[in-house]
Amino acid sequence: MKKTPILVFLLSALALGSCYYDVEEELYPVAGNCGDTTAVTYSGTIAPLLTTHGCTGCHGSTGPSGGVSLNNWAAVKTRIDDGRLVGAISHATGFAPMPQGAPKMSACDIDKIRRWAAAGAPNN
Repeated sequence: MKKTPILVFLLSALALGSCYYDVEEELYPVAGNCGDTTAVTYSGTIAPLLTTHGCTGCHGSTGPSGGVSLNNWAAVKTRIDDGRLVGAISHATGFAPMPQGAPKMSACDIDKIRRWAAAGAPNN
């Protein structure tokens, strides 16, 4: 029965080889795609993000949806200060998830807005 140890080895190798743990960050890396999240500015980062994700389409200057305007720094700062912007884009409990009817912003984009808010949401 010299085949028994070989068979046991092969079955063990097959069983152990099938127990691979997939890590999302390793499978779908975002390295370099997020950019510098330490130098976030309103004019260079936040305003373009709000436009790209369609926020200003519904919450622009003419008849903003829900009475929430995001068309300039002062309006956005108001929503940062009351926590509604970050709550909505991060889909936090108790907030209307935004953008409505569209996919959630990427974690990278949400992080940029959070960092800008944590810095006091400067008009820069």
